[in-house]
Amino acid sequence: MAIARSGPISFSTLQGEFGGSHPISLYEYRNGGGLVTAGVSFSNYSTGISGMSLPNYTGAYKLSAYYAADVANVYTCYYSGGTSPVKTAFSFPSVSATLAVSTYLGALASGDTFWVCCQNTSGWPYGWSYPGYDHVILGCTYGSSASLTAPAYGTKQFRPSIYYDGSNTVTISGSYRGGGTNYPHGQVALQGIVRSN
Repeated sequence: MAIARSGPISFSTLQGEFGGSHPISLYEYRNGGGLVTAGVSFSNYSTGISGMSLPNYTGAYKLSAYYAADVANVYTCYYSGGTSPVKTAFSFPSVSATLAVSTYLGALASGDTFWVCCQNTSGWPYGWSYPGYDHVILGCTYGSSASLTAPAYGTKQFRPSIYYDGSNTVTISGSYRGGGTNYPHGQVALQGIVRSN
């Protein structure tokens, strides 16, 4: 059941989306209270989280905090090999993969915002990935394109990048820069895509 982005929201709408029991109480739908997942942290990629959160929660429980709360946040975990919603090939000298934003966040409207994070996968590339320079977190606004590449560091580096086309496509990529080496290959994986409003 869709939850409005503006205007009135009924308790029955919240119950239809999140579950709960009678009598209906706003307290049932508190952030992190069991029916509604607490907001996620952008700095911890060790656990996978998938579920609802309150994109408009500001510390006061009022019905406007639930605007667009039906759109799931999706957060993926850091991994070495294995599976993930999106990862690039392991290749030289550059790699890329695309994803549809709506697959993870549903339909977005003009002005909606979200974060995307990608990171070099563990062990790929061989030693040319530096802590603090091995991931990118890009803030995106639906309707506006944006891109970001990890800063240059050292003389040899596999640099991850994110490009958002302003519509429904995000491209994660990585490319090698620097001097000669036998290990210029690399791989990048999607770590997180999460609504911020």
